[in-house]
Parts: sequence; structure tokens; C-alpha cells
Amino acid sequence: MPTGKPGFQPAEASFRPVERQIGITHRRNSDRIESMAVTHVGRYEVERTLGRGAMGIVYLARDPLIDRKVALKTLRLDVDVDVADEFRERFLREAQAAGRLNHPGIVTVHDVGEDRSSGVLYIAMEYIEGRDLKQILASGHRFRPSEAARIVADVAVALDYAHQMGVIHRDIKPGNLILTRDGSARIADFGIARMESSNLTTDGQFIGTPNFMSPEQITAKPIDGRSDLFSLGVVLFTLLTGQRPYSGETMHHVTRKIVEEPPPIPSIVEDSIPVAFNPIVVKCLEKDPDRRFQTGADLASVLAALARSLVRREPEDNLGTAIHSPDLDTRTGERLPPVRMPQARTGPWTSRLQAWSRLRERIILPEPLTWEVTPTWSLTIIGAWALIWIATIGILTTLKPEGPFAAPSAGGTRNLNRTAHMLWLASDSMAAGDLDRARDAVRSALDQAPASPAARALASEIGAETELQRTSSETQEKVAELVAEGRRAYRSGNYTTAADRFSEALELDPQSELAADYLELAEDRSRQARRQRSSSAPSRPSSPELVLSPAALPIAKQPPGNARITVYYNCPINAGTVIIAVDGETLAEIPFDHTKKGFLGLKTEGSGIVKRVLLAPSGTREVTATISDRKRGVIASKTFSKTLPRDSEWALKIDQPKSTSEASLFLVRTSR
Repeated sequence: MPTGKPGFQPAEASFRPVERQIGITHRRNSDRIESMAVTHVGRYEVERTLGRGAMGIVYLARDPLIDRKVALKTLRLDVDVDVADEFRERFLREAQAAGRLNHPGIVTVHDVGEDRSSGVLYIAMEYIEGRDLKQILASGHRFRPSEAARIVADVAVALDYAHQMGVIHRDIKPGNLILTRDGSARIADFGIARMESSNLTTDGQFIGTPNFMSPEQITAKPIDGRSDLFSLGVVLFTLLTGQRPYSGETMHHVTRKIVEEPPPIPSIVEDSIPVAFNPIVVKCLEKDPDRRFQTGADLASVLAALARSLVRREPEDNLGTAIHSPDLDTRTGERLPPVRMPQARTGPWTSRLQAWSRLRERIILPEPLTWEVTPTWSLTIIGAWALIWIATIGILTTLKPEGPFAAPSAGGTRNLNRTAHMLWLASDSMAAGDLDRARDAVRSALDQAPASPAARALASEIGAETELQRTSSETQEKVAELVAEGRRAYRSGNYTTAADRFSEALELDPQSELAADYLELAEDRSRQARRQRSSSAPSRPSSPELVLSPAALPIAKQPPGNARITVYYNCPINAGTVIIAVDGETLAEIPFDHTKKGFLGLKTEGSGIVKRVLLAPSGTREVTATISDRKRGVIASKTFSKTLPRDSEWALKIDQPKSTSEASLFLVRTSR
């Protein structure tokens, strides 16, 4: 017998004794399982049998704790007593590892355990209604190239996730790939395949067909996720051509071809297959794992691009690969309803229909245009939708608001002009290099219009320029020089000069922790020195000529500037206006409308929050707040006499529990 390539040992002779032993043991276990009327496995209630495998049975069961249907896969431990403990340990460990996987493309493992009464290990998995690719291929269905690419791309994405989680499937084949009702692909039997491909001398050694094994699996070399990608390449070849790339009369012949012979070219096997699949399939089936796709994500991206090029799509659909209307039935035990065939027609239209048929043979039309539609049903559906749209348009027309509409108030116009002026001032100051003035101006604009895109963009530019200036080398050198001068003044006892230097350093770099710490120490020492001088100076009696009358004292003028007033109104009223006036002049008109749109555009009344930040001129002012309801007119008004210092912050709160209750107004200072 030929030995083949180095490193590959023919396995035909060693398979046959094991197969004979396995066959006897499996028939005995199968007879024992079939003879038992199984009603419970663990805590699960068995409803019916879904399928039978080489080492157990798959049941449809119900979890009584949460009333959930599961697919219960059972395996017996009495295959070989010598390896039963190792079998149990590997099964539980690897199935628990598979239970960590949570991906829409992987059948979820809910539970794993052992039925002590029957000695059966089981895995409770998510129950999926669909058919596996093996059943679909056996029914004679041929997949379109675009659909095959889409299915394999979905599986590759799921495998990429599993490989990142450290789990290798080791048994990718059509029987473990399920198509759901909507045509999406799901991978089953994670963990089972990992255990079954271990070095146990039982059924698990070569369970299933070897046609989908990778060369490293056959030659017992270390494997990783690229082994699954080889098996997935075999699945892709099978979906495209309807046959396996490696076939033979015996298991030995198949495994020998997998290890030694190059794969066939799909477009040569089947002329209708696009040649773009050839390099993808050949790369998947490379003997050397380093020459294959290294990750499932790489394979998925290539197949997704190819699938998009094979399917006619809308211009905006440039990323999706899903086929939402698969052309095959994936439901278990069900079939699609019979297609309604067109009735034969005679008469003057016959020649026209024949001409149309010949034209259709030459023109490739989108698939929906080729569907047969009953005229009665189509007219009924179109008429129903037309009635619905006519009724909807009629209702919306009656709800259309009628004019005349009120023009913006003088106060609102002034606020808009002030905001535009602040933005212009900020832009001009930034261009002149006065970042402090630009920052103050843009903050004032944001107070009036927080959602203004122009103000936000300008504030971002000013912040970036400020940060760049702060971090520039010249600035840092100046900061270091000022800090050094301040430290020398601090050590010589001149705390006032030291504080001035540290303040100048912080103006250049507000993030300088060293300048901030020294400034705090210098100011503290300066205060201590002043207290010591005042306590040591002798007290002198006040002379009458030094006493000044209050009228003679100079009156400190309030520096010009603005104060911030935040208006907050938890409003139970549906619609109205809040008017803020300073010294009788309208500062702002804040309209609000909490009307909501319901079904078919019907409007319903609601409530909400009214919040606005206003800038008022500093000084002693009379601030008047007036609340107006759209239906009832003015419902509350109050005037406050307050001294508004420069840069101070105030809160004007309006409290009204219900729309019919009286509103209470408060103006309080919140800071500075």
C-alpha cells in the first residue's frame, strides 16, 4: 500500500476494527434507547423526537421552569467504560465553553448536564424552526451563487466571533448549518464537535463524514480557527456545485485526497458558476493554514462584496447582504403552497402575449416583475390603500392650522440680533488673536441659542486654538519663567509679587498645577503678613476732622456687564408664552407649545419643561415675568426689584402644580 506524503499515514486499516466495534456498540445502545419510552431527561419534558445521531437522539423538549421549548441533544456514556470518565469531563468542559457564546448566528446553548437515572448526558439548546443545508441539498434544491455567498458569509461572521471567544467548532458541515424561516444561517452543535474530535477511541473520533475535515484534523496536528474555515470552504464548494470537492469509495481515499490533492475549480465543475468564486474557494481549501483566510471576518467581507455584485439592489443599499425573501422553504416538515399557474388564453391577445414572452426571454427583468398576480386581488389591495390615503389626507387637511400667524416680537428680534452680534464679535476677536474676548462672546451667544450649530462650531474652534496656545513651546517657556520669578519672590518674602507672577502664569496655562499650588501658598502668606502688621500697629484715636459723613463718601459705581438669568418653568399648560422684561423693556419672549401628534396626525394637548438662559444688563433693575396662556390670556405676572451684579447668576423659577392653579414666581441668586 502506498504511503503518500511524509507525515500522512493511511488510516484505512485502522478504521475498520474500530468501525466494527462502534457498529456493534451503537446498535446495542440505539436498540436500548429506542426501546425506552422517554418522557423526561433531567428536568426537561420530552415532546417528540427531532432526529437521531451516531451517539444519541435529539428531542424537542420543554423546560417546565420557564415554559420554553428547547432542542435536547442526548449522548450516552456506556459506549466504553474505560473512557467514560474522560468522556464526561471533556463533554461538560467543552459544552460549558460553548455556552459562553452569544451571537445571532449561533444556536444558543442554554444548559448542560447528566440524567443520573439513565446515565445520559444532555445539552439543552435553542430550538430553531428551519431546515439544515444537508436536508435542503438532499431535496434537490440548487442554491443561486449570490445566496450561497450570503449564507457562507453569515456563517463566517459567526465563526469569527466564536474563534475570538476561544471556541473552535471542528465539525462545520451542511448538517450543522440551519436556515431559519427568514433565510438566515445559524450554526449548531458548538462544543459537541469539539469534544467529538478529541483523541478518544470511541464514536467521537471520526463521527460523521470525513469529507469536511481539514488536513490538520486528519493528520492529528494542532488546529485553530483556520481549520473551521477550510471546512466552510468545502461547504461553499458544495452549495455552488451540488457536489463535494473530495470524494472517494472509502474513507481512506477521501482523507488522502484532502491531504494531498489540490481542490477542483468550481467554474470548471459547473459552467454557470461565476469565475469570481474560484480564488475564494481555492484560498479556503489551501493545505497550509497560513495561506488560507486568517479570520472569518476576512472571508465574510470578500463574500459579502461578491454577493452584492451578483444581486440587483437599490442605490442606498450598499452594505446589506441578507436576502429577505429566500426562494426555498426552510420550515421543518412544511412545504410552500402551490404556485398559481396562469390560465391559457385565446383570442386577439394571443399573438401579443407571445411577442411579450419572446421579449422577456431577451430582457432580464427584476424577479418581482415576473411573479403571477391575480387581477382581482391586486385591484382590491390598490383600492383599499387608495381609500386609506384619501381618508388620511382628508383628516390631516381638517387639522391644518389656519392663519394669520403672529410675527416675531420686538424682544425676540432683539435677542436674535444680539446673538448674531455676539457671534460676529467672537469671530472677529478670534481673528485678532484675543481669545479671551472671543470665548466670552461665544458663551454669550450660546446662552441665547444653545442649539446654534454656528455657535457650537465657533466655540469648538476657540477651544482648540486656546489649547494650542496653551501647549505651545513659547507659552510653556514663558510659564516656566514666571513660575521661577514667583518662586524667587516667595523665598525672599515678597509674597505679593510672587502671587502676581503665579497669576500671570495661570493666565497663560490654567492647567499648570505648580503655579496654582504656589499661588495658593503666596496668597496665604500674604494674608498672614497683613494680619501681623495690623495687629502690631498701635491703635490711634480717630480725629474729628478725619470722620467723613456718608454723603461725602464716594459711591462705588457698578461696573457695566451682564447677569445670567435662567428661566425654569415646569409647565402644565399646553401652549403659551413667557415674557421677561427688564426696566419695562422686553428682554425675551419664550413661546412654548407641547402639542403632540397621535394616530393619523391627530393632535393632543400635553405638558413639558420651559428652560432658557437670558443675559440681562447688570445694575439695579426691575425684572418682570409674565405668563400668558394661549386660551386664557395672561394668568400670572410679577415684578422683582433686584441689584444684578456683573457676571452674577440668577434663577427665575415658575411653580404651577396644575394648569388651573395659580402660578408662583421666584427670582433668587444662585452664585457670585
